[in-house]
Amino acid sequence: MRNKGGLFLIVYTVQPEFIYKKMREQGYLEGDKKFAMFPEAYEWMVDQMKKRIANCNVENNPIWLWQRKPSGNEKALAVKGERWVILKLDVPEDKILWSSFDDWHSILNNSPIAYNEKEWDSIKERGFTKEEVAKTWERLFDYEWLASRPTEWAGNYKEHWFQGVTARITMEQVKKVSRFIGKG
Repeated sequence: MRNKGGLFLIVYTVQPEFIYKKMREQGYLEGDKKFAMFPEAYEWMVDQMKKRIANCNVENNPIWLWQRKPSGNEKALAVKGERWVILKLDVPEDKILWSSFDDWHSILNNSPIAYNEKEWDSIKERGFTKEEVAKTWERLFDYEWLASRPTEWAGNYKEHWFQGVTARITMEQVKKVSRFIGKG
């Protein structure tokens, strides 16, 4: 399937069932800043979306997407005992900003995305200044650079999960809904 900007991709998002019900009522879903677990990191990602996605008018937090289908049986995917949904979506490729899930955790922890231990130690010696650390975060989107890092430092990049963010999803984009109870 094509849109004016290119292809549509099959992607997945995991949402609490009550959020999905709200989406059905209003016809779309956008992130909500009041639910942000990491407000500063999310704001940084929103800035990146505005910079890297053409005509991106995101005002709220992004909606998180996955290339691979999550399983409702995964631990840490959802709050234990609560009702959740996995939405299979068909989203325009040019409306998604992709990044490495593993390396995103450096940003969540206000840490640098370092090439190797030597670079990490060098930044550490200079005191992990906010400016220097934040400069390394742009690497989150440089897939060739990420893949070139030593495996003993960064692991096997081919095995990394990719996550995406988009400004909004609509009911038209929903292709399948799978309900599950969170395993915690």
